[in-house]
Amino acid sequence: MRPVLPRNELTEELRVRFRTTQRPHGLLSRRHQVRLLLLLLALAAVLGGRRIVGRPDFWKPLFDGGEAVTGTEPPAPVSHAVRRPVYEDPARENARIPELSQELRDVVRDNVIGVTAEEWKAWGVSLKYAEDLQRLLESQPDLSVPQVRYALLMNVPDDCRGRPWRVTGTLRRMTRETVRHSRLGEVPVLDAWLTLPDSGSGLVHVVSRDADRDLPVQERYEQDPPIVTLTGYFLKREAYPSHTESGLSIAPLILAGKISRVPEPAAVTTRSDQLTEWLSWLAVITCGGLGLVIWTFLASDAGHRSERTYELTRLPASPSFDGIDAVSPEDLLSRLEDSAATGSVPEAFQQGILD
Repeated sequence: MRPVLPRNELTEELRVRFRTTQRPHGLLSRRHQVRLLLLLLALAAVLGGRRIVGRPDFWKPLFDGGEAVTGTEPPAPVSHAVRRPVYEDPARENARIPELSQELRDVVRDNVIGVTAEEWKAWGVSLKYAEDLQRLLESQPDLSVPQVRYALLMNVPDDCRGRPWRVTGTLRRMTRETVRHSRLGEVPVLDAWLTLPDSGSGLVHVVSRDADRDLPVQERYEQDPPIVTLTGYFLKREAYPSHTESGLSIAPLILAGKISRVPEPAAVTTRSDQLTEWLSWLAVITCGGLGLVIWTFLASDAGHRSERTYELTRLPASPSFDGIDAVSPEDLLSRLEDSAATGSVPEAFQQGILD
């Protein structure tokens, strides 16, 4: 039977010392594993909810009405009436909307400054026709007048002269003037200058009898010039003084009954716009919840590291063998032989030299 030997002091000194008495475990404890599982489940719930709320049927019970809701004013009822152009049936339409006679057209001269004496009769008749046309269009909304292009007025004025046209453009200037006519006397008119979408820097000269009350009369519209529309008769290509190299520019002259502002499109709010506020709050709450979960996980991980970190000894470490007796192998063998001869336990074992 082998004797039980006491533990060596050197072994006691080199034993690894832990800061905690608990046994080290794996990378994640059960509590941290549960938190990580909850985080993954929350992420899966967010992704699944995103697919659910992306379907239009999910939000349908929350909102009533159609697909679009007007924010400023109710939408105008859609008219199903067929708009008939004035030139659809010349035999019938020309009797209601007259055109300038060929005799008056022949006296008109293009590229001349102002209106000559021979052209005043055509000017007055065109202005009178423009007033009658405005009243006719107001009483019969189903009638329509063709929209004219700037290039058409400039390139083929003979084909456009004396016929009614609709013009839509940006108002650049509008002033009140008084024209002295040989037959009509003093005629108060509005002298306006427009730019069309296809005219570039080219201008269109308009002489009108009336305009909407909300249109300001200004020498120049610096900011936010109004978009206007009018219906009138094209008379001629008129020359006017300008700052060009030649000193003259050409602009179409149109005589109109009334200048009207183009109504701004109604602000339409779609269903997606209504959901923006709801989705914004949902995104904020979701991001806040995920941030809180991640912060809790990081805080728990930092606490776990501070509790489970162990060290061999505190720095600085230096080896020391003070108080330890060392026995050479020869001396130890001789003592063992002596103890075997006498049959007693060696003194070295009693002192705890060997383990």
